[in-house]
Amino acid sequence: MKISEIDNKLFEKCWKGYKKHGTKMMFGKRVPDCRKVESVKEDENKEVPNASYDNWDHKEAVSYAQFLESHLGKPDGFTNEQAVWYNKDGFKRIVCKDEYVLHGSPAPHHDFVYSFIDLEVPESLSDELAKCSGSILIDHLKNEVGARCGSLTANAVTLNFCLDVVAGRVEPTKDQYERRILDMIDMNEKGKKFELDWWPDETGDADPDNPYYKESINVEECICEDLRAWFGKGKKGGAGGGGWDRYNTKGERIGKCGDSKPGEGKPKCLSKAKAASLRSSGGKKAIANAVKRKRKNDPNKNRKGKAKNVNNHPKK
Repeated sequence: MKISEIDNKLFEKCWKGYKKHGTKMMFGKRVPDCRKVESVKEDENKEVPNASYDNWDHKEAVSYAQFLESHLGKPDGFTNEQAVWYNKDGFKRIVCKDEYVLHGSPAPHHDFVYSFIDLEVPESLSDELAKCSGSILIDHLKNEVGARCGSLTANAVTLNFCLDVVAGRVEPTKDQYERRILDMIDMNEKGKKFELDWWPDETGDADPDNPYYKESINVEECICEDLRAWFGKGKKGGAGGGGWDRYNTKGERIGKCGDSKPGEGKPKCLSKAKAASLRSSGGKKAIANAVKRKRKNDPNKNRKGKAKNVNNHPKK
């Protein structure tokens, strides 16, 4: 292939203080992966004096990294920005970073843990996979694929989707990917453990009782303005014009999440997909029962403290 036929962006120089580290997909196009020089050094796991979790900014990432450490042992590489494990739990590499990245697909959550596997992805599938999720990271130079999510379980689901796409077992569509994530969450809510043949889950991450299972978040008690805006004004997610919807004890949709009225009981917020799933299993009654369970187990609308997740399905 002639150089003139290749996107010129691949040959753009990085800004001063940044170093090119291969390429990456962004908005459906391949562009240089420019990173701060310090970040590149940390990726190579060079010694960092006085590295400590105390120097991390995001407590959620610290908590999850310590959870991984309790099962996988001390990281093979540790800095003030990330912890890295090699060849653990079925992955080529696991990286827990000191970050808390808001991601709105298929439901709002935060990402901070990365998992990688060796997988050669045909160039023809790169753009299609990139459109499926911003959590899919493809490196053609290394022939590896990564997933960035809020749990190892979600990473395993994402990477398994990539394996199936490359093998031709499934079409690379956003709907197909999001359905797999939602099915995994649904299994967890029903008390079932998600499993894959190639992923041993050595940390017990997919255990329904695992407190670090963070792919779902408690919408009702989120005080983050960016999430509040997504729930109330987003273009996707709800049946009422965007964002997640609020339901009452009759199973009726009564408004957007985060917009409850004075005197209204504890809200139960559902995405369009989750509401449809409940409705298909039992109509409005199934949604109504989910609302009642929420209010029974977490009645105080103004309660402060740790979020309390209540299962949408009754335990058998």
